[in-house]
Amino acid sequence: MSQILNQKQYILLVIYLLVVCILNAGYAFPLINHNLLPAIPDNLQTVTIDSDTICSGEVTQIHITPSEFGVNYQLKSEDTNIGIPQAGNGSAIHFTITPSSSSLYQIIAINAATSESITLLQTIKMTVISAPIDDILVSISEDQICIGENTIISLNLSEPETSYQLYDGTYMQGNPIQGNNSSISFPEFSPFRSVIYHIVATNKICASTSILQQTAKVIVGLPPEDHLHPTIDKHTICKNEEVIISLTPTDPAVSYQLFDGDTPIGPAVTGNSEDLNFEPTIPSISTTYRIEALGNKCINPIDIRYTVNIDVHNPPQNNRDLTANRENICVGEEVILSIENSENGIFYQLHDGNNFLEPNIIGNGNTINFPSTAPTESTNYQLFAHESVCTDKINLKTSKQINLFDIDPLSLESFVTPSEICLGESVDIELPTSISGIEYILHDGNEEIESISGSGDAVLFEEIIPDEQSAYKITIGNCADEFIGSIPEITVHNNPKLQMLSKDVHYGNDGQLTLSISDGTAPFKYIIEPGDTYSSKENILELTNLATGTYQVLVVDANYCRTSDAGQLVEIYLEDGKKVIVGNALTPNGDGINDEWLIQYESNFNAPEVSIFNIYGQAIYHAKSYQNDWKGSYNGSILPNGAYYYLINFESEEIKPIRGTLSILGNY
Repeated sequence: MSQILNQKQYILLVIYLLVVCILNAGYAFPLINHNLLPAIPDNLQTVTIDSDTICSGEVTQIHITPSEFGVNYQLKSEDTNIGIPQAGNGSAIHFTITPSSSSLYQIIAINAATSESITLLQTIKMTVISAPIDDILVSISEDQICIGENTIISLNLSEPETSYQLYDGTYMQGNPIQGNNSSISFPEFSPFRSVIYHIVATNKICASTSILQQTAKVIVGLPPEDHLHPTIDKHTICKNEEVIISLTPTDPAVSYQLFDGDTPIGPAVTGNSEDLNFEPTIPSISTTYRIEALGNKCINPIDIRYTVNIDVHNPPQNNRDLTANRENICVGEEVILSIENSENGIFYQLHDGNNFLEPNIIGNGNTINFPSTAPTESTNYQLFAHESVCTDKINLKTSKQINLFDIDPLSLESFVTPSEICLGESVDIELPTSISGIEYILHDGNEEIESISGSGDAVLFEEIIPDEQSAYKITIGNCADEFIGSIPEITVHNNPKLQMLSKDVHYGNDGQLTLSISDGTAPFKYIIEPGDTYSSKENILELTNLATGTYQVLVVDANYCRTSDAGQLVEIYLEDGKKVIVGNALTPNGDGINDEWLIQYESNFNAPEVSIFNIYGQAIYHAKSYQNDWKGSYNGSILPNGAYYYLINFESEEIKPIRGTLSILGNY
């Protein structure tokens, strides 16, 4: 009924307004007579809403049907005006809202003229489904695990109609779990890497989502990367040099240890996602460095796949000897300096006190020689060495003194005492002065007799026994080539050589003695004891009519050289009962004594057959019946002095063949 009355009222109002407009045409006064409007708006209008349940953030509309003219409508929620009032227009009006929470909505109708108001009887209850809450406490059972181990992430509260799912920053993990207005836990799982897990809450009705404020961080111990590339600032160094080893890239969850073999070098270094440097190290020998990635508590150390080689070049060893083929040399001569047990690959160089001498020579593990050098003065050579990489020259603290002597050839005065001797006698050879360090060598021809090192005093070669061929010289042993400093002058006289042949006494005092002298210088003095002394320029003396006995013979020549110190002895015997006596000497000099070779034998024997041979076994004389007439000739010439052999054969059973030696003397 009230609704019908209202419609009648509206019709009357419209008619009324039309009449007023007609009556007042052309006048400037209000079209509506407010006195005709009701003072209090109607509160029975229909209020509707598109949806009384929406998700937070969604838009909906509240409608009033119909609205009254002259009435303003204000939407309120819990005593709070929502938006601005809307003027009634006789038809439906709409309020557009985006509620953030569930609420009860009312509409206030206000008379535009009187400001009287009334709350519409019909209200709207709006249910807003909010996004899931995001301040839920998140916990994790194990936040540090080893790869392959499990952990559980839990929420201390959950909302109904809300699902929760893990998010690793890239992908959703596992299946969602449903809230139950209580605590919930995700199924136990095994992360394969360290990650921060977010929890995404999704409302089942609205599909609205929230990311919980708290996260769950899990650290997973993974095997360290073993394909890292270590580097070194210098692969080749000198001993005691410092090197720095670096590694890139590195893992902050891993610590790295540098090793030399099995020996750790310095402390472990923690990765930094960039390059890292180990503490500087000073390797003592060439070696290979390796690096272990230590990982965390779950991982055993593993070797980085690549290693770093360091080649340490040691300084040259200083226990090498510098030697010389000669320490004392003469002016203009060369010397060769050598290094014993040289080191392979080491460069050696000489220093003469002022300059380094070129070139360097390279060690080979054996003795090596420097090029020959000819110093111009006495020099102390020092040995320096350096390595092929470490090129600083090092003094090896070994040196060699080379003494240089400046001596003119044949400049040394020498004295021989005595200067004239007989063969077999000794002399002293003296140099009045000497130079320290010089070696004086006495030679006889090419034979070295004696060597004496000079000390500054006289040099004396004592009891030197020359022979007739001696050619003495004094050389300087310090010189490479023969350097004759002096030629001592010595006169050596040959001693007379005495050969004595005797013929024994056969009848009375018919013994004979033949004295033959070779060498020596005439005239000769023959001293015979017992007997006389004879002087003769001849080198043969024949004595006859000698009795049996022992004779001592000494011959002295014109230089007072003797045949012997005490004389030579010879005996003359009495031949008794011998059937054959053979002469043992032949002196074919025409003096009537022993000019023919004589064989004496008893008269009842026939003349013997005779053969004579030289020392080579060659026959030089033969007689079928010898007549004591051979004078030492062969093919018409007198044979030289010497020994010859004979064979005498008598045609008699009483006398066996006779063999013996015959001497030819006196042929000059």
